[in-house]
Amino acid sequence: MKRSVPTLLLILSLCTCGRAQNIIGDLITFEGIAFADWRDEGNVDFTIDGRASTTPFWGSREPIQSGSRQNALILQGPIGGGSTRFASPFLNFPAGQDVWLGFHQYYRQNEGGSATIELREDGQLRRTIDLSTNLKPGVETGPYDTVMINLTNELAGVSNMTAEFVFTGRSYFWLLDDIGFYDGPPQTKPDTFGNYLRQEGYDFAVDSANWAYVPNQLVVQFSGDATTGFRDTLRQEFGARLVDSCACDFVELWEIDGTLFLAQGGEQEPATGTTGILSNIIKAKTKSMVDGVDLNYLTHTKLDPVPATPITDLTPSDLSGIGNSAAAPLRIAIMDTGVDYQHPTIKPYFKIRQNNLGGTETDNANCLPNDPIGWNYVDNNNNPFDDNGHGTHVAGIIADSLTKHGFGRTYEFVAYKTHDNNGVSTLFDVACATFQSSIDEVDIINDSWGFFGDPSVILANAIDTAATRDILVISAAGNDGIDLDTLFQYPACYAAINVVTVGATMPDPNTERGVSKASFSNFSSTYVDILAPGVDIFSAAPSWTNVAGVTKSGTSMSTPIVTAGAAKIMKYYQDTQSPGSFDFNTVKNCLLSSALVSNLTAVAQNGQLLTYDYVCIVGTADTPLSHEEGFRVFPNPFRQELTITSLVARNASTIRIISAEGREISRFSVRAWAPDEQQIITLPDLPAGFYLLQIGGKDYVWTQKLIRY
Repeated sequence: MKRSVPTLLLILSLCTCGRAQNIIGDLITFEGIAFADWRDEGNVDFTIDGRASTTPFWGSREPIQSGSRQNALILQGPIGGGSTRFASPFLNFPAGQDVWLGFHQYYRQNEGGSATIELREDGQLRRTIDLSTNLKPGVETGPYDTVMINLTNELAGVSNMTAEFVFTGRSYFWLLDDIGFYDGPPQTKPDTFGNYLRQEGYDFAVDSANWAYVPNQLVVQFSGDATTGFRDTLRQEFGARLVDSCACDFVELWEIDGTLFLAQGGEQEPATGTTGILSNIIKAKTKSMVDGVDLNYLTHTKLDPVPATPITDLTPSDLSGIGNSAAAPLRIAIMDTGVDYQHPTIKPYFKIRQNNLGGTETDNANCLPNDPIGWNYVDNNNNPFDDNGHGTHVAGIIADSLTKHGFGRTYEFVAYKTHDNNGVSTLFDVACATFQSSIDEVDIINDSWGFFGDPSVILANAIDTAATRDILVISAAGNDGIDLDTLFQYPACYAAINVVTVGATMPDPNTERGVSKASFSNFSSTYVDILAPGVDIFSAAPSWTNVAGVTKSGTSMSTPIVTAGAAKIMKYYQDTQSPGSFDFNTVKNCLLSSALVSNLTAVAQNGQLLTYDYVCIVGTADTPLSHEEGFRVFPNPFRQELTITSLVARNASTIRIISAEGREISRFSVRAWAPDEQQIITLPDLPAGFYLLQIGGKDYVWTQKLIRY
């Protein structure tokens, strides 16, 4: 459901491009003798391939994914107990100098072990920084973990200070690489994405949440009653140029002068270097006609550069052998780098909905001309061919899974090419494709991509709109090996009820279920809903690779396995149940409630593992409530209270307040409700913004949006 913004004031504060951080002194890469001045004590060793291969149970883990990618340092607990230490020489940074300590690590914590950084002045301990605080026992960081710590207050202008890496107790392994001191924070967090963008020559800036966006570009979403004249006038008022539009022209991409922004008083003022864009949009006494404004953030799939190849409009030969759409298919949207729709494994799942390539008519009911199998948002044409390989691999996994487990029912793919040959996309493109999925009557969206930083209001609106169209969104948790409770990735961490977030497992014969967390997989007992295999998955490759298939690893591979599972459940309901007796929540609940429970509870909710052996009872779980069965909610702003009335008797329920970023702010329990019984809850002190009120019981989830002015 779209978020309407009833207050009208457009404050557009553009970010300035963040300056690149500079190394202060030497970068310790363990490739030569640059680390000779550092001191080591205890069980310290070096590895030439970035693996702790002598560690028990190392298995098939990847090496540490640092910039140097070669030698790394290994710290392990001494056999006789005590601690292991790797200490810097004396550090003497001038007063006024910003000082950040940065390093890559790959760490698996054990019970009783701890990894810390000690700051010492002339040998005396001044501060201890615990690196294990956000890491649960038995869960590893993954090989991509980059740590940046602001030590300006401790190190600038202070003489004879040392920074010492200390491991105490037992460990599985702790790998360190590329240790250095910097004059500022990373340009992106994690820094791997910013490094990749620089490597591939992208022009980007960084916002206050350390995420990359296209400089001087805004994505603007208008409400349905915004006329063409209103949109034109608004652009003129802010000196914006229309670059592109989508979703029947109600989402626009603007380019705006980065040196000026419009203040509340309506006067042009110089940009002040403020990062981020203020999301309290357009203020007046009339109803808002703008539903959201965002920076044009950059998103990514698995980062894999491929030489660019021009993709031109479809021709009849491109569609050779592809049949026409059947009646009542289950449609799966694949938002990715495109798909090789002629690949033998995938081709049976592509069908032509409307084909006017040879004529003058256009099938413009969905506001896209001549789009028989999808759309290419990168090249802005009707040919969603894959010039990277990632999207074809994802589509191949869905196709193979449906062939094996789908019982021959009618499934169709819709390809939206949102990411370029390097696996990079923009918020505008992914939001456009998500809105278009609602217009194109898609049933399930596969999102094997993501971004960090500030959550996008517009993408959240697009996903909410998809929920009103009964669309389920299957999202990858990401491959940074981090706890999503400490750093949100989107769309994985949206609180939207139609999102299922997927983490990755790898084979592990030493566990009860035969799997463990894949080393690269992001994890969270809050935000990751389910786990599926994600290591060494064989699937299709585009024709230009001259091979039928390749092996890839990532949560991008786990996600389509879950997408196929959800499609199997949804199609069963479509074929056997009457319309209106089920929705995406029925499917989601079946998917999750039938999952295998494992000991990976720190990795995903209840350690849930995907299974294709579903056992569900139709119409009992997570079904939406009718108007007569729902709740009435009355806010009392003077007393910071909500009065909630249940219209029917019900058993125990949980009431949650959730932020727009997906974080639970407060929770209340109700033992039982009598008909028309009121419950009064006291709201916490909430800043202005959007929130979700969610009431859940054994067989339902009811959600209402709250706006705090």
